[in-house]
Amino acid sequence: MMNCIRVLVVVITCFWSVGVSAKPVPAEFYSRMPAIYDAAISPNGKYLATVIDSKGKYIVRVFNLADETDKTVRVVSYGKNVKVGWIKWANNKTLLINTRQSEQASGVIFATSYLYTADVDLKNVRILLDPKLKAQKTGSRIVGHVGARQFNATVVDFLPDEPDHILMKFSKTTNFGGGVHKVNVNTRQSKEIKSGSTSIQTWTVDLNHEVRLGEGRREKGGEYRMTIRDATGSKEWRDVSEYPGITAKTTVYGFTENPNEMIIGARNGKNTRGIYVYDLVKKQRTRKLLHHDKYDASGIIKSADGRKIVGATYIADTTVRVIFDPNFKMMMDGLQASRKGFDARVIDITPDSKKILFKSGSPSNPNILTLYDTQTKTSQDLQYDYPEIGNSQQGDVTKIKYAARDGYKITGYLTTPPKIAAGMPFKKLPFIIMPHGGPNARDTKTFDAMAQFMASRGYLVLQMNFRGSTGLGVAHENAGRKNWVIMQEDVEDATRWLIKKGYADPNRVCIVGWSYGGYAALMGSLKNPELYQCAISIAGVTDLKDMIRDMKKYRFGKFSAKDFILRGFEDKDDIRENSPVKRAKELTVPLLLVHGKKDVIVHYDQYTRMKRALKKSGADISYLSFDNGGHSLKSFEDRKKLYETIDVFLAKNLGVSEAAP
Repeated sequence: MMNCIRVLVVVITCFWSVGVSAKPVPAEFYSRMPAIYDAAISPNGKYLATVIDSKGKYIVRVFNLADETDKTVRVVSYGKNVKVGWIKWANNKTLLINTRQSEQASGVIFATSYLYTADVDLKNVRILLDPKLKAQKTGSRIVGHVGARQFNATVVDFLPDEPDHILMKFSKTTNFGGGVHKVNVNTRQSKEIKSGSTSIQTWTVDLNHEVRLGEGRREKGGEYRMTIRDATGSKEWRDVSEYPGITAKTTVYGFTENPNEMIIGARNGKNTRGIYVYDLVKKQRTRKLLHHDKYDASGIIKSADGRKIVGATYIADTTVRVIFDPNFKMMMDGLQASRKGFDARVIDITPDSKKILFKSGSPSNPNILTLYDTQTKTSQDLQYDYPEIGNSQQGDVTKIKYAARDGYKITGYLTTPPKIAAGMPFKKLPFIIMPHGGPNARDTKTFDAMAQFMASRGYLVLQMNFRGSTGLGVAHENAGRKNWVIMQEDVEDATRWLIKKGYADPNRVCIVGWSYGGYAALMGSLKNPELYQCAISIAGVTDLKDMIRDMKKYRFGKFSAKDFILRGFEDKDDIRENSPVKRAKELTVPLLLVHGKKDVIVHYDQYTRMKRALKKSGADISYLSFDNGGHSLKSFEDRKKLYETIDVFLAKNLGVSEAAP
């Protein structure tokens, strides 16, 4: 059956549904970044701006939604080494374009960010802030230095009531901290409205767009700071210590319509984090907005015009929205009804709520970008994230639960090839064990392109929320944070569970991971070679001691290293024992080691150190590196090569699956 949709952003394209008898689709169909990287609708609803990935070439394109006869081609492309951030309309005539780049100074690689403005026709694109720092003379001393500011795109508030201005955080004299400046998006002139300090890194406004909260860490000692401004007309800022019941580490989501009420995260004696209202006048929590017993709250929902808090969210298997406002609920129910069976996520919405830009998908269906009209209750499909796959049914995703060796219950998600749904026996099949990155992250029951790619080859994929994963309560998270070995054992126990149940063929299991998942893949193959026939580590940590040294090169790095790595091990010997590079000669399992040379998160020397150490191993090892690749390998050509290499590697080490098309 042929299914066609109107693709507004590229061309009219048709997609053939893929049945269980079809040949595997090319690897590049899954490897690409989403075709629509980001999208935004102008406040008046007349223009749609999109960031399009056209086989690795990112472009911004603007369309006239109000006039279908307007055939003007409005497009601007990104530079080769520029990474896409986000786009948003500052007003009906000015588009903001956020970008990121990897740069290097004194041998240290780091990320920089920039903000550009563009007119509707994309013919006048300019950088908004000059990234050069100015020397400031004080008496006979020069305070600060002349150089390049690292962060030039931090928006504090988009000021919808002042369409020619936005609030940004930056400093004109230092790369650290920074106050709040009102910036004119047309003239690029700015005025400081709140002075900053090096110990405050984040500013928050209330719903009246007043700067009310500053958060950060001190340079010496690393103590967290929070400063709060009274809302009663006073300009006085108070330290968080003056407010009983909250600390500088309390999560603050924003403010209610009452400027004296701050919205905070609190456990309130429970394992999970809920969302509560804290009254700054009464100096106490006054009411609960949301608190789930199993899952941490994840955020708040504002009305379309940004003037009200209308709901809150938590992430179960997928994101769950709890709507407080009946009118907003009615609108969202209408939107969700237009995409039954799919989970809808709002991308942008006009202030008058008349038009909503959203993506929707399911665990087995890629997301599609849709424009919804709340007045006519009609929707217009624009583009799939993976247009070559389209709306073809992919592998089923099922929630599973298994017991770790100590009896602790771990949840996970199993992606199965279409042949399983068609009735193929679920017994002794080739499996991919795929622990997530982070490790302070979690997997959910949503469309995962890599898992679906492997399922399209007939492999079953298990992703698990091992202890250390976030969103499932503080006990679950801390159990792994305080003991990295437990995280490894939870992954190992998932593999043993699959084999014991008879689902996995013990002679056809591969462990695959990215970032922390890559580290887990290396440790799993080293500690339990009897369980795995192969391993793939992408951007994985290999040397924990060197990782700690790398982290210390950055601001607050020594504190991050302590919180992130050091507290997860007993001592230096334990760190050494759990560093793959120190045990490389023990490797017997075929390995594919992958890394990008421009990786800011896990430096490329983690790869080169492991490569050298593996010379002492007798294992069959394949190497793949990318000259301009970052941590996520966003280049189309890089990702295409990666997935094609994985395809060949898995076929070589696991064989052709009987569940393959």
